[in-house]
Amino acid sequence: MKHHIAAFAMFTALAAVGCQRSSEAVWDELPRIRQAPSFVVTNYDGQQLSSEQLRSRPWVASFMFATCQGVCPIMNRHVAELQQRFGEHVRFVSFSVDPETDSLPVLASYAREYGARPGVWFITRTTLDSVRMLSRDGFLLSDPKTPDLHSSRLALVDEQGQIRGYFNSLDTADVARLRQLLAAYVERKRETVQ
Repeated sequence: MKHHIAAFAMFTALAAVGCQRSSEAVWDELPRIRQAPSFVVTNYDGQQLSSEQLRSRPWVASFMFATCQGVCPIMNRHVAELQQRFGEHVRFVSFSVDPETDSLPVLASYAREYGARPGVWFITRTTLDSVRMLSRDGFLLSDPKTPDLHSSRLALVDEQGQIRGYFNSLDTADVARLRQLLAAYVERKRETVQ
């Protein structure tokens, strides 16, 4: 019996070390897909946001519109949860694909509805041509010619502005994988501070 307990304790310790190592390595193993696009957009609070302001920490990009009744509520509930867990170290940028309807007051109301924290989750607008280029050419996602054609994927961008992965917000396993990556990043940041 003692041998079984000792073997179990050793297995548990090795599994814990293995899990720790894999959570550290998981970020480094991500592909570097391409440089995220440069942009200047207007946040729901009327302030300008540029891609340069997001340097030095990872961020998650998404495309949405305030009157969306399909994927957007699901996607933005995930973003709200990720913001709550990782907002100290990670930023979130949602680009409206319906700038004609999504005025700043509409986006501000939407931000309140989902609990967007100022300076952490930016819910933005720009011209339709610009957001189409950002989605299609910049992030390599679908072309939102009409609002309902926007992508349901979240794009992860690293500290250097490199797109590192795409995560389907309708797939709980994909969202869990993104959560794991963000947790590994936060853990790595905490270790470097200590």
